[in-house]
Amino acid sequence: MDDSSLLFTAGIASLLVLLLSNGLRLFSDYAKASYGQGFGHWLRVRMLEEMVTQPWSFFLENNTGVLLKKIAGDVMMFVNQVLLAILEGFSRLVSVVFLVAMILFIDAKVALSAGALVLVFYVLVFRVLGRLRRRLSDQAKDGLRGAMKEGQQVLGGIKPIKVSLREGYFLERYGRFSQVLCHVGVRLPLVQHGPKYLLEPMAFGGLIAFVLLSVAQGKNLVTLAPLLGVIGFAAYRLLPAAQLLYAQVSQVSNYRHALEEIHEEFNRTPVFLSYERLPVRKRLLQRETLAWRNEIRLEQLSFVYPEAEKPVISNLSLQIPRNAAVGIIGPTGSGKSTLVDLILGLHRPTGGQILVDGTEISPQNVREWQAGIGYVPQDVFLIDDSIARNIAFGLDDEEIDQAQLREAAEAAQILEFIEGDLSAGFETVVGERGVRLSGGQRQRLALARALYGSPSLLVLDEATSALDNETEAVVMSAIRRLQGSITMIIVAHRLSTIEECSTVLRLDRGVGRLVELADESIGTTNNDGVNVTDAKETR
Repeated sequence: MDDSSLLFTAGIASLLVLLLSNGLRLFSDYAKASYGQGFGHWLRVRMLEEMVTQPWSFFLENNTGVLLKKIAGDVMMFVNQVLLAILEGFSRLVSVVFLVAMILFIDAKVALSAGALVLVFYVLVFRVLGRLRRRLSDQAKDGLRGAMKEGQQVLGGIKPIKVSLREGYFLERYGRFSQVLCHVGVRLPLVQHGPKYLLEPMAFGGLIAFVLLSVAQGKNLVTLAPLLGVIGFAAYRLLPAAQLLYAQVSQVSNYRHALEEIHEEFNRTPVFLSYERLPVRKRLLQRETLAWRNEIRLEQLSFVYPEAEKPVISNLSLQIPRNAAVGIIGPTGSGKSTLVDLILGLHRPTGGQILVDGTEISPQNVREWQAGIGYVPQDVFLIDDSIARNIAFGLDDEEIDQAQLREAAEAAQILEFIEGDLSAGFETVVGERGVRLSGGQRQRLALARALYGSPSLLVLDEATSALDNETEAVVMSAIRRLQGSITMIIVAHRLSTIEECSTVLRLDRGVGRLVELADESIGTTNNDGVNVTDAKETR
């Protein structure tokens, strides 16, 4: 083979080796990213599943902005800054081991000395900067939590903020947490990459000192040339690899707060679902309805919030016959909503029990009980989607029953508005939180949602308290048409809202009275001695 052929063959071989090497590196990068992002997807979904299965009290105690930060920000940060850093760190460690092994083969004394010095240097630096890393990590956690919380509050309450001209105040609150993140963002790279700027001069100075010491001892520079070449090669290849390995380890430590946030959710002890739980996804898909025919009975029902000194409800008894309409009235803070939450199964009673045809509502059957309840709150939640998807809440398009959809809308007296005034009909998009609808329209849409699927119990939790008298009359007209065909629990501030209820539970000043009244006597506020059951309350 002549020189030209040899050169051509060597060039092609080198090119193929380079392509193979780069291809393997590309595949390695893809495999790491695929594994990391796939794990992040699983982690986000799994964390949200854990959250939504927590009791209602969990959401009363936790800010939704912080929870969203954990689901989105912390998982992404964990994947990109911790998990992928660990995977990358392993590959760097392999490179360092091979470099040390190669230098050992060339000159064991130099390899051991250089390896020991680099190892001792990074161990010392890691320990010295440990407290600073922990402080910066804690500051990052607090800053991210605060920024997410304040940002969500600004955007969620933008209307009253703008009307009251308080934009500056809320921007300043957000800015304080943003400043913390800025502070952390400036210092973390110094902690992570700073040591190399100290190690390189030390290594170069050590090499100069070695040469000067050798010359002072009378050694010939020519004889030192091979050894200096080995030392230079070691410094050239080993130091960057060691620094990258240190940077990956330091990065994992810097972002430990993301791992702590994730661990906090998965380590949370479920206080509501005390039985052996089904797999989360299987349990969430259960939609069987608890059938009943006769009555709902509250027997000596009591409830106390965690860390509260006194119970909210103590020894309350109440009988609700099927298809009856029961009103609950009382001033703000008297416990009306807490009682409703107990009936809805959002709280577990701390004493007594809720019986449906003699069957106790427990963690094992609470979802079957909830499947038969239609609920209309005061503050209606609407998704930024079509009217159809807001009524058939949480169902895929192929699961929506069009006949039931129209039936529910007609029962809520909103069908004429949907089909007559809206060009897109049921496909009309309501906007974020239903901003394109009036208050009465939103409330009737919520009523239609509650009636979709023909529930056996309809709960109205101060559903008309925010409406004007005329709009309330329209909504209440739709509700009255349902009386006698469905069991209703109506919570209200105004007596006019429950004027056709035959049974009323009055909660006031820590005492509740259950009074059965004729329609014409509902306006009487004091009827002592008529079928009274005490319900002592402090909340």
